[in-house]
Amino acid sequence: MGSIITLFQDLALTFGQWLKPYLYNIALLLVVCLVSLYANEIIKTTKRFVARRHFILRVCAFVLVTGFGFGLLVVFFTPLLSQLLMFFGVRWLGVTAVAAFILLGVAAERKNQL
Repeated sequence: MGSIITLFQDLALTFGQWLKPYLYNIALLLVVCLVSLYANEIIKTTKRFVARRHFILRVCAFVLVTGFGFGLLVVFFTPLLSQLLMFFGVRWLGVTAVAAFILLGVAAERKNQL
C-alpha cells in the first residue's frame, strides 16, 4: 500500500514539475475563461446604466468596460492566480490545475454555456 501512495506522489510531483514552466499560461487561460464566462452579465449590467444615454457615452462605456475593464482584470488577476495555484506547492500543482479546470467546466455547465 505504501508503494502505491509513493507512486502517486511521484507521479504528482513529475506532473507538477512538467506544468510549472507553463504556470503563467495556465493562470492566463483560467482568468480568460472566467472573464468570458461572466462577461455577458457584466455587459448587461453596464447596458442598464447607459441604456438611455447619448450614443458617444454608450460607446465610451463599452470601450471602457470591454477593452480596459476586461483587460485590466486579466492583467491583474493572472499573476495572483498563478501564485494561488502554487499555494500547495509543485507536488499538487497538477491536481490543483485540473481541479480548477473542472470547476470552470461545472460553472459553465450551470450557466448553460456548454
